[in-house]
Amino acid sequence: MSVEQAVEALKGVPTFEVLPDEALRILAISAEEVGLRAGEVLFRTGDAAEEGYVVLGGRLELVSEQPNRRRRLCELLPGALIGETALLIPGARPATARALETSRLMRIPRPLFLRMLAGFPAAAAPLRDLFAARVTETLGALETLRVERLVPPPKSASPD
Repeated sequence: MSVEQAVEALKGVPTFEVLPDEALRILAISAEEVGLRAGEVLFRTGDAAEEGYVVLGGRLELVSEQPNRRRRLCELLPGALIGETALLIPGARPATARALETSRLMRIPRPLFLRMLAGFPAAAAPLRDLFAARVTETLGALETLRVERLVPPPKSASPD
């Protein structure tokens, strides 16, 4: 994939649309392309989260793997960013990512992403605002779930 094609792919990622083309070019030049075969695992629940991945082609699934319980969380298509938080802070993978078909991804290590932000400090503010809005939205959704669980469902009227 050419640098220009990689920049165009990064422009299609909602998280990156606030970044200038020059910043995207730095990511495109230094990122690594990764290929997966159908059924191959990209990472497992609990693995160290040290990078983000942009899906360039194919399909992946995120799966929650708990003891004796496996639940599919979502399907990821081209343009999806996997591990957004891992670009900024260390942590563990909350789910397993597995290719559903032959897939191509762009691997963006955290140090690369942080160097890019250091070189484009003006890009950090819009990203911060974007992440803050997502956190606020997530907290609102969690509050809604908490309230729904605390309030008992209405009793149905029984026929007389």
